[in-house]
Amino acid sequence: MPLKSYAVLKGRPKATRVSAEGHPHFQLQLEARGEFFRVAINVRSMLEPSEMEYLIKLRFGHPITRALSRLSPGLHPVERCPGGLALDYLRLNLFPRDQFLKLPSHETNGGTDLNHVLEGIFAGAMSDPGCWVYVYGEPWEADATDHVFRFHPSRGLHDVHMNQGNDPCHLEQDGCWQDGAVLIEHPRQQRWTGLFLKFQSQSWRTDPANGHTIAPAGRGLTLAQMSGCNGARLPESTVRIVAALVQPLEGQLPRESVTLLNVSPYPVDLAGGHLTADAKGRWPLRGRLAPGEAREIPLGPEVTLDRQGGIVTLVNREGLKVHGVYYTAEQAARAGWRIPF
Repeated sequence: MPLKSYAVLKGRPKATRVSAEGHPHFQLQLEARGEFFRVAINVRSMLEPSEMEYLIKLRFGHPITRALSRLSPGLHPVERCPGGLALDYLRLNLFPRDQFLKLPSHETNGGTDLNHVLEGIFAGAMSDPGCWVYVYGEPWEADATDHVFRFHPSRGLHDVHMNQGNDPCHLEQDGCWQDGAVLIEHPRQQRWTGLFLKFQSQSWRTDPANGHTIAPAGRGLTLAQMSGCNGARLPESTVRIVAALVQPLEGQLPRESVTLLNVSPYPVDLAGGHLTADAKGRWPLRGRLAPGEAREIPLGPEVTLDRQGGIVTLVNREGLKVHGVYYTAEQAARAGWRIPF
């Protein structure tokens, strides 16, 4: 089963509390319309290795921020499906996965730890009176005084991290379109910051139906196996989306397009793969890409690139993401220009 419920909370940051030695959560207090909430953010895993993986994007410009900024303060239930407010680390193309770092919750030798990283992020948020914090996770409420910030009733969110690809002991929490995160909006500076967290025990390869881990064995050829092949069938990470034409000039051809680049030293067969935009429609691919070859793929009416910002994903015949990108309305506003990724 996935999380019991899923929501996003919009509020003003009021206070923080670093986790005590041996405790797994950093605590954040938010206020929304006179009500207080506590956000429990994992800084340590109960499974080994215990260090969390995290990513801070200081210039987060994903199209989902347009919808979030229109929300009223407070707690909002989120439908777990594409096309809405739900987050999915794998399917929304929020970030390159290789940008994640690892940190312990406490550093005994005077070095940086995750507690202090989070403390610095939220100190900056609290210093901006116009700042809004958006937290994704599973909500709770209890008829008791909150044991951290002493407000009543105790309520807030937890599971503010990736919520799919779990270790078998937490398999019941797997699900797609229910990932946790913290997004920070500074309206005066027109700037967003994203905080994303996952456990090292969680997999980047998950089933799109249930969020369970997909084992790599038997899923196409590896790069090592591709040597000498006439054309492997689009293994993961071999082809990247490097550009998109979202707003062509009047009469310009192609109407809309996506440019692919084979970054591997081997030929890649595109047959069976497809491109999607905002998880709507599919544009089937055919032919082969030679090593290092870039090719502009004209799109048909089945796949439309939204000029208000969107996501573009390359998927192989097994339904696994090969690569994905996003673009903003500002990037798409220049007619005739291709957006580089």
